[in-house]
Amino acid sequence: MKRFIALSILAICFVATTDYAQPAPRGGQQQPTFREDALDPSPVNPSVDPNVDMFVNDYRNSKPRTAYGSLVLRDILTRVQGPDAVHPTRKGAVLTDISTVSYATLAPGASASGRVPKGDVQIFLATAGKGKITVNSKSYDVKDGVGFTLTPDFDFKLTSTGKEPLAFYVRAQPLPDNSKSSPDIVVVNRFDLDRRVGAHWVHTCNGGPSGLTLCTIPPHSIPQPHSHAGEEAWIMVKGETILSLGKKISRMVPGQAYRIPPTGLAAHSNLNMGDEPVEMIYMGPLVRATTGPGAQGGALGSLDYSRLDNSPINPATEQDVDMFMGNWRDSFPRMVHGNLYVRDMLTALQGSDPLHPTHKGAVLTNAEAVSYAMLEPGSSAHPINGELKGIQESFVVNSGTGVITSGSKTFELSKGKAFIISPGLDFRMTATGDRYMTFYVVSQKLPEGFTPKATLEVVDNSQKAQVTNAWHDKERALITKDDGLIQYNALTQVDLPSMTMSRPYSDAHGVEEIWIATEGNTDMLFGKELRKLTPGTAYRVPSTGKTAHANINTSTSTAQFLYMVK
Repeated sequence: MKRFIALSILAICFVATTDYAQPAPRGGQQQPTFREDALDPSPVNPSVDPNVDMFVNDYRNSKPRTAYGSLVLRDILTRVQGPDAVHPTRKGAVLTDISTVSYATLAPGASASGRVPKGDVQIFLATAGKGKITVNSKSYDVKDGVGFTLTPDFDFKLTSTGKEPLAFYVRAQPLPDNSKSSPDIVVVNRFDLDRRVGAHWVHTCNGGPSGLTLCTIPPHSIPQPHSHAGEEAWIMVKGETILSLGKKISRMVPGQAYRIPPTGLAAHSNLNMGDEPVEMIYMGPLVRATTGPGAQGGALGSLDYSRLDNSPINPATEQDVDMFMGNWRDSFPRMVHGNLYVRDMLTALQGSDPLHPTHKGAVLTNAEAVSYAMLEPGSSAHPINGELKGIQESFVVNSGTGVITSGSKTFELSKGKAFIISPGLDFRMTATGDRYMTFYVVSQKLPEGFTPKATLEVVDNSQKAQVTNAWHDKERALITKDDGLIQYNALTQVDLPSMTMSRPYSDAHGVEEIWIATEGNTDMLFGKELRKLTPGTAYRVPSTGKTAHANINTSTSTAQFLYMVK
């Protein structure tokens, strides 16, 4: 009787997706540790967060060992060392249920034979070379995509028959308590199975031996960032990804593996920024729990934080996130205040449904436009009769120098300074440098009965202390309601350091959240997709309660954004 070892492939994070909580406040309270799909909202804190680098390792870092005569293994992950599984004392020594995750090779012409030690199981998935495995006088071809499970119930002989080494990834661990003995081997070829888009939006898997599931991640896509209890590990097989683990991102190459820190809060995902699919091996439990926090369908606690919708991408039902984005280079120019050259990124909502705009970028409910403006050196902007009916404009200087005068007040203008132009304000703004002055401008709708400020004030908060939110966002308000903003609490500058990702979260119904990319070429998670963010691009988050978003900076320099929310 063949051994049957149950594995719920990639079901470890499937949860109900119907009720969604409002988003946690930026820097909100800690959440229950047994929640699946809940992303820890607290800022990065090295004194509290697990050191995720300890949970990632490369087979090249380990010394080779020999098994079964000629099989050479290099361990990538091993059993946890020390009393605390969240704080291992040696890099890669992080496993609790699995014994080892290894890379194995068998030289051309060499053979390995024997029997697995009593009480253990070893699961192999070939990734290169050619060979044969023989059990009970029956031989099976072994090549890329072929996997098998070795138990103490039979002897085996493995031979490398190709011109290059026969290579495997190997998972070893104690046999599950409910396993049944079998005198025969089960050999599977993942290429005999069709691929399916399964868990976490884009994981596309076509099997392998139980315990080593080969999954691909499509080009320029991101699987759902999520967190959960229970042991889960991944191996990078082909290609390169950006590993998001905990609150840190890093590059991951073939031969590396990681285990998710067992906090229940450590978010994880692998982002494929390239133009071809990448291959990874997923390792979950051989036998899934049926009760307790780690069980599929188990208790998830109160939905006190926004969840990321776990269902596969379905274009027929998803928000068209491209409708909520705009770049000033794609818009038609217009002139305001006599000489100010303006290109809109986002404009007021067209249509009656803010979740289904009828025109790309026409998505704003509390503002008339989010724009990029330019003022030629030596020219001046000034009031024009008929402009700013029911509108006031908030300016943030992006580049260049100038001067603005209103009544007896005169202010020098430079990068980061902010001011508001309200209806009826007499002003004159002149670009004084040798290059165009540029601005980001938010044209806010004046609520009925609101009386805007009648005097000009230029605010310079560009050197104020920053506050960290959403894991890595370094924030400082440039201009606030106290300075005369109407619809939004603040127009905030956000710095995102190199090789970091902000916390993914979603907005509740009715929330209007707007981002403008101002410096650096970045990527973003938007809904269930990745998009490029170049300077001069703005987006409004669809307030569905389940449209995830996060900015991702994989460059070598800090990126910068403007952010506002109501």
